[in-house]
Amino acid sequence: MENYIFSGIGHAVGRYKVSNDDIFQATQKGLLSGFDADKVLQSKNYQAFLASNPDVSPFDYFAKYKMGFEYRQTVVPFPPKKKHHLRTETSTEMAVRAIEDAFLDSGIGASQIDAWFVSTVSPHEQAPGIAATIKTYFVDKYNLSPTFTLTSGCSGFNLNLERAVEYLQTHPNAQHVLVAHTETMSSFLTEKSKFVSFVTFGDGAGAIVLSKVEGIEKEGVVAIENFQDLKMIDYVGVDKLWNLYMGESIIKDRAIENLIQTSRSILSKVDRSIEQIDMVIPHQTGNSILLEVAKVLHIPSDKLYLEAQRQFGNVSGSTVLLSLSLINKSKGLKPGMQILSAAAGVGGKYGAFYYKVPQQKPQAVPITLDLEGKTALVLGATGGLGQDIVNQLHLRGAQVLIQYRNEDKLKTLKAQFKDIVAFKANFDSEKEVISFCNSVKESVQKIDFLVFASGQSGPLSSPIDVSQSVMESVYQINFEVPVLVYQNLFEILTETVLILGSAAEDAMFSGSSAYVAAKRALHGYFAGASWEAHSKGLQLVYYMPGVVDTGMTDQLNEKQVFMAMQQINQSKLLNKTDVAQRVVQSLYHIKVRGVDDTFENIMTVRRDAYEVTDGRW
Repeated sequence: MENYIFSGIGHAVGRYKVSNDDIFQATQKGLLSGFDADKVLQSKNYQAFLASNPDVSPFDYFAKYKMGFEYRQTVVPFPPKKKHHLRTETSTEMAVRAIEDAFLDSGIGASQIDAWFVSTVSPHEQAPGIAATIKTYFVDKYNLSPTFTLTSGCSGFNLNLERAVEYLQTHPNAQHVLVAHTETMSSFLTEKSKFVSFVTFGDGAGAIVLSKVEGIEKEGVVAIENFQDLKMIDYVGVDKLWNLYMGESIIKDRAIENLIQTSRSILSKVDRSIEQIDMVIPHQTGNSILLEVAKVLHIPSDKLYLEAQRQFGNVSGSTVLLSLSLINKSKGLKPGMQILSAAAGVGGKYGAFYYKVPQQKPQAVPITLDLEGKTALVLGATGGLGQDIVNQLHLRGAQVLIQYRNEDKLKTLKAQFKDIVAFKANFDSEKEVISFCNSVKESVQKIDFLVFASGQSGPLSSPIDVSQSVMESVYQINFEVPVLVYQNLFEILTETVLILGSAAEDAMFSGSSAYVAAKRALHGYFAGASWEAHSKGLQLVYYMPGVVDTGMTDQLNEKQVFMAMQQINQSKLLNKTDVAQRVVQSLYHIKVRGVDDTFENIMTVRRDAYEVTDGRW
């Protein structure tokens, strides 16, 4: 029997936690409107509630107990402003985090995904479609699996889940698909003033790996359905100016009716009663809708899962996924458990599914290492960042060739990685550089990835104090040598050349003029060479990390490091291992989370963890 099960579940939320008290303080300052404390104080329900909860304020009573929300997390500080959304984590990046979490839970790798289904109503761009963009963060450019983007809010996950099941049913060779929903609801609230929207909505993403497995009984997604109620079409949505609009009364009445109808319909399809259901996981819309639905359907409070809305607010179509992930992480998804899930909302779309937790996860097929069969050459491999780059390449299965000068550091690398091929070269003369290149070409037939991690900063003092010979040496190591190596190895390069630049190019650090001049020259050379490289299928990536906890910072005191970071708007010192991971991902992923990309000719310029604000990029 063919089953469709959740083999991995993950989620991500915005970084800024917003409490009910934060929102209340905004109403007190006149930033938000609509809350009437006197009306709540006069309420008989509130007075009765105070008897057993004397410390609960009128606002917290209304927000937490009546509406059902205590906290929410957003990608921008509260209250959200449009200018903050210009420089923040996007719905795409948040989805990438959720998908990473789902892959980790599943043990299934991105290369094993046969199709990608992603929904949202808050994309960071109109095209090519959020699913297509998200895929580029996980697989190399040779991956041909299709992507499907759905513009849908509250029922987005339910709609895509049905499409994903259909895909697995109609594609015999497909085994795993990815289904995700992501939403930055705060981006719709930048012009809002009524407090209700701020209490209700948060930012979040969720993802599942849906796998096709054989079983002796029906498990996983047993039944699913979707509908549209056109009576809701004009009462909730986002206008052309990116502002949320809601007719609360209409939404409430229609959503209650639709959730009840589809829940009963699904139960009928699987021949189950509400008493047989172990847990009901609805779209987390708030208590005013969900408690009324539970009352009509006779759902006991201990079976109705509302923890996601209490902790994170209504995050549109991500809420069911977020709920599943929270339950999964707390080990709450028990084999044989029967789950009913229903969603209703924007566009009048609504639907439900019945899920039976399988007895066991599918046995994960061993994941092929991303770079198995690839060859990488790293110049400057014994440097602080270079060593971590070698480590990351090795972890991903690449054959690693390195250039080195320091014998002691080579011993350290050799002890850790027995299969490294090392070439000693001091790069003091053109003849030695050419000799090194010839040795490499005699050793291997192709180099898939060439990484220039070598460099010489020179003494970080006033340029007046730097001798002409030192400046010439800095220029040679940082410009002439990389260019000569690239030109001599060009014929055997196949995929990516990555050049490590420096944030000092954007903001001159004290005493670094010779180094910066050389790096800027190198930057310009490779931008100019990018079209020729592209003509033979090579991608050039010029990678500019901010201030890292190794390399140049080893020569700077604490004050100098702080001043350098301040010049480029960098908030914290970069960890070299994290940078090395992103550097290696840049070799075979078109996009990498946590960096900013621009293009010069056809060369990707990638800035890591810093921002230039004077218009230079």
